[in-house]
Amino acid sequence: MKQNVENLINYAITHKVIAARDYRYVKNQLYNLLKIEGSNEKITPAKLKYPSEALNNILDKLVLAKELEDNIVARDNFDTKIMNVFAKMPSVIQNEFDEMRKVDIKQATTSLYNYAINTNYIRQDRIDKNIFFQGNSKYGDLEITINLSKPEKDPAAIKAAAASKSTNYPLCVLCPENEGFSGNARRDARDQHRLIAFNLLDETWYLQYSPYIYYPEHLIVLKEEHEPMSINEKTFRRLLHLVKIFPHYFFGSNADLPIVGGSILNHEHYQGGRYEFPIEKAEVLYREVKDGVTFTLIDWPLATIRLRGKSIDKLVLYAKSIFNSWKNYNNNELNLKSHTEGERHHTVTPIARFKNEAYELDLILRSNITTKEHPLGLFHPESTKWHIKKENIGLIEAMGLAILPGRLLTEFAELKEYLFNGKALSKNAVKHQEWLNTFKDDVNLTNYDAVINRELVQKFASILEDCHVFKFAPNLDPFISFLKEVLNNEI
Repeated sequence: MKQNVENLINYAITHKVIAARDYRYVKNQLYNLLKIEGSNEKITPAKLKYPSEALNNILDKLVLAKELEDNIVARDNFDTKIMNVFAKMPSVIQNEFDEMRKVDIKQATTSLYNYAINTNYIRQDRIDKNIFFQGNSKYGDLEITINLSKPEKDPAAIKAAAASKSTNYPLCVLCPENEGFSGNARRDARDQHRLIAFNLLDETWYLQYSPYIYYPEHLIVLKEEHEPMSINEKTFRRLLHLVKIFPHYFFGSNADLPIVGGSILNHEHYQGGRYEFPIEKAEVLYREVKDGVTFTLIDWPLATIRLRGKSIDKLVLYAKSIFNSWKNYNNNELNLKSHTEGERHHTVTPIARFKNEAYELDLILRSNITTKEHPLGLFHPESTKWHIKKENIGLIEAMGLAILPGRLLTEFAELKEYLFNGKALSKNAVKHQEWLNTFKDDVNLTNYDAVINRELVQKFASILEDCHVFKFAPNLDPFISFLKEVLNNEI
């Protein structure tokens, strides 16, 4: 136990989480937390790649001593308490960030991001296990990640959650009250979680990094008040002002309606990060220029209008006009109905960035219409593709990065055994058989993984095409007509 404590402290000093001057204080705090008897023994620390290399050993010893339950929730909740011994108070983090941003905003965010990794808030050891690759499609390169980072709750953790008392604090996983929250059987611990408060159009917002990042510097900005997600004129203005404050980041919002929206619709928030997504490289299909703003329809599997210009006010004005027109757009021939008994179906997924000295705002048109034949959505992945992806297509995937479940690795390994060793498929893997039949003649033992990856990229492109709101149109004309009508309107 003492060796692992020394290793952990040395990691924190090396990565500038604490200073060497803090050594004795932190050591005493950890010894008290872990019930270790103090001594003057000199221990030479070993170098760690991740904090988890020491943390996991410590947790194993606590489980063996029956001082900690052996399930993923209990272990994760406790290791955050260990790392919180190293963490600075929120006010210190805030002050350091504010001073650094006066000099260089990129330096400030990079420092905060590295701090989140080095305090194990971002569990980089798990994230590094994710599978990532890209492949060519008719829309250019698309990207795939198979998510192995966030562990599933084991039966013991599920049982503990069921037996625990349900509370409404914090109200949701995004609320600012999560900063320093100790966690329980139902809610992840956030002991070493730190937020950065900032002013956004005279409102208090907070910046944090996602504990399970999907791309570099994957962040979330959230409103102080617990208010539901909404898309409106204020959304467009906020996103564009966010890229004004943080010009090295993109910012986007999930749509505000079920089926086409994100998994968290009860707290106003946006996602961002320092990453160039495939959507940014899409070719131009159609372009118009009006009032200093360029309007582009891009060659992308989702119906996307890109606005580009140097004036935030003008971009907001035209984005509002496009959004309002889309909310009320009806076209029976294309199965597009704006409302059913007063319930709105149309919305947008907006994405803002600052690129080549101008602001860009992508508006991806979305619709959550359902039918008897398509109860999960007419513009949702078709049921023939649910073996790969059944969940909503949110912001990240709409930009060209698929987030696929870890179960696929096991199931694809079964497909390999089936193809080359004749082993029968389990009930979990048999759902892929029809898909496998479409490319099995291309597969051999040496190229299996490459072919699977190639076909996953094509499947992902097809899944996105299912969500294109003009997919029933024979050509681009209705989409162009929609844009032209908006631009001809008085605004």
